[in-house]
Amino acid sequence: MRSPPPREPPIRSISIEAPTNTAATQLVRDLFPFTKSDVVPLEGERWEVRIEDSSEDELDVVLQTVARWAVEQQLEEPQVLVDEAPVELPTPPE
Repeated sequence: MRSPPPREPPIRSISIEAPTNTAATQLVRDLFPFTKSDVVPLEGERWEVRIEDSSEDELDVVLQTVARWAVEQQLEEPQVLVDEAPVELPTPPE
């Protein structure tokens, strides 16, 4: 009997910086169908949307959603960290 292939380790955290509470709240709404997220205040007006314990499959959907959100919010390149390492967003479909 064959053992199942090893599973990739789960993603511990995804963090997305948002310039305002309104922008962060919109991202949480956009992500709601796919994953649970929290909004955390940073310095000044900045906020962070955090997603804990994710998977590689969820990561693809999250990054696509964040890319669309960034275009809607007219953000050049929001800071996105996966397990504390910066990642680039995919180009959103038009």
